Amino acid sequence: MKKLIRKQLLKKYAVTALLSVLGLLYLYVGDVIFGYGMNNISNLTSYLFFTISEKLLGVILFIILLGPDLLHWITGHQPGRDAER
Repeated sequence: MKKLIRKQLLKKYAVTALLSVLGLLYLYVGDVIFGYGMNNISNLTSYLFFTISEKLLGVILFIILLGPDLLHWITGHQPGRDAER
C-alpha cells in the first residue's frame, strides 16, 4: 500500500509542477508578445508578498497544503473512504 500511495503523490506533484511551469511559460510568452519584455514578471513579484502578514499567511497556507500529503507519504496510508461508498 505504501508504494501505491507514494506513486499517487508523486503523480499529483508531477502534474502540479508541470502545470506551474506551463503557467509561467504562458505569462512570459504573453509578456514578450505584448512587448513588456522578460523582466516584467520579476518586477511584478515584488508586489506579491508585500507585508509580513502576507508572507506569514503564504507560509501557513503552504504548510496546510503540504502537511497532509507529507503525513501520508511517511505513514504510507490514507484515511478510510467508507463514507463515499
